[in-house]
Amino acid sequence: MSQQWRGLVREELALTLLHHLPAWRMRAIERIELSSALWSVREHEIHVKPLSEVATMRPGSTSYVPDLYSRLARLPKDSDGKVELLLPIIELPKVPLLDLHITVNEEPVYRIPLDAGARLEAKYIKSLAMEAGIEVANFEGDLIDLLAAIFFLPTSQYAEIWSKYNQVSIDPRQWGHPFLRLIGKRDPLQIFLNAFLDFELKEHILGEWRDVASRIKEYTLQETMEDYLNGAEYPLIAFPQMSREMARLGKGDLDEELCSQRLRSLYLLLRDAHARKSHTDTEEAEARAGAASTLLSTYAAFGSRWTAFARCTVPVNKPFIITVKETRSIYFQHKWNKEYRSSRTFPTAEHVGRTAWKMVTFADAETNHLSIKTTDTSVRLHDCVALDEKGAPLESPIRMGVKIDGELDEQSKTFERYLRHDSTAGRRKRIWIKCHLRLNRILSFFLYLAMAITAFGISLLIWRAIEGKVGDDPFHGLTAKDAAVILIPVAFVASFLLTRENTTLAMRLRKLRQSILLVELFVLLGTAFALYVHHVVQATP
Repeated sequence: MSQQWRGLVREELALTLLHHLPAWRMRAIERIELSSALWSVREHEIHVKPLSEVATMRPGSTSYVPDLYSRLARLPKDSDGKVELLLPIIELPKVPLLDLHITVNEEPVYRIPLDAGARLEAKYIKSLAMEAGIEVANFEGDLIDLLAAIFFLPTSQYAEIWSKYNQVSIDPRQWGHPFLRLIGKRDPLQIFLNAFLDFELKEHILGEWRDVASRIKEYTLQETMEDYLNGAEYPLIAFPQMSREMARLGKGDLDEELCSQRLRSLYLLLRDAHARKSHTDTEEAEARAGAASTLLSTYAAFGSRWTAFARCTVPVNKPFIITVKETRSIYFQHKWNKEYRSSRTFPTAEHVGRTAWKMVTFADAETNHLSIKTTDTSVRLHDCVALDEKGAPLESPIRMGVKIDGELDEQSKTFERYLRHDSTAGRRKRIWIKCHLRLNRILSFFLYLAMAITAFGISLLIWRAIEGKVGDDPFHGLTAKDAAVILIPVAFVASFLLTRENTTLAMRLRKLRQSILLVELFVLLGTAFALYVHHVVQATP
């Protein structure tokens, strides 16, 4: 068997394993540590069943993987009974990652490039379309390149252009950009495409693309939250990457006609999948509807997340463990949209950045275990809420003993750790964990007490200046001793709390109250100096 043929077999096997993750994974354990305002440390541990046992499972079993036995038999084994595979390891978000380490069977592995992984994901969408009975005759020519570009990581250039024209900056030189966009003089998407496409983009062509893309976005938003960097929602931002990839593979130059054709093909794919997922009249139609539903949810997920594939040598007859360790950015506010906030009237936690969002893959094994903890003793987990991909809460009470969506095996919430364990079949593949963070109760109490004492000191200082008396002669003022009695204790308490060393996570949670306390302290000192300058404070006893 040639090396190229073996590569194709490994790719087919990788797509099969990607489609049946819970069948060959016994359990997946994820540990998340919140220790900084910028980064969280995440450790994944995946326990894999012996592939030989999975390959011999009968159809209908929960561990059955179609064609696994025949495909494993076509790959050569070494003297230790190991075989080289292309394994889907883990699904990761398209956010900055640091210190990504992957081991399989206690050995470091080679992770394939992101563009190669994106092309595999595009082929997986094609296999789902075939399973759903959707016409894929021109799939290879129309959609593989576009899907691979969409599933590739978003460009930092577009993020920079978008933020310049959609967010207010503290730089006065940038203040005009949102106004220009508002009056229609600047379009960040058009600026991006004109800068990175090799052909001149006509206005009416861009309008046609926008119309098709808006319909694609409607299908995508039925599966996930809105995100301006999600190529699945905004496929137009993937055109520059598709152009570069076509040039690298020697497929010619990208032009307006090709872009329009492939964008239209993507819309037709999603439209047909959306139409098929509601047809469940027969058993065959129900199976196709399941594949169509999986296609839509997977397409939306791959726009904001990517799958790490790794070449590795694994034992066929023994279980092994996959470990992944990474440091990931923390996002304290997902969107300024009431749909994604808590149920309170005024969601202060979202506004002041005390809610950390964590996306978790929670159905990639037979059982999934999740733990979230904070290592900062000054910070506590006030509450953790599980949401689906669209932001709707999962937990609901059990009604009349019927199993409902959101039921899970075990859940535990404390101020230090959140635990979740589930093996329910058909559970959500991806969930959000919305972590409400608060300061330690004692530290929070002292901050509020210092704020109250400082405010009382300001009012007392002003009251004594207006109503105070010395000796037998009444006057409007106060003595230096009176001012010292008020100022010294209050200033000492406030300055102690302001200068107390904390981690960046605790500093983020206390920044609002600390800012209020700092303003109160300066108001107190400013009031005292003003009274002294105007001779309201008597320096002589």
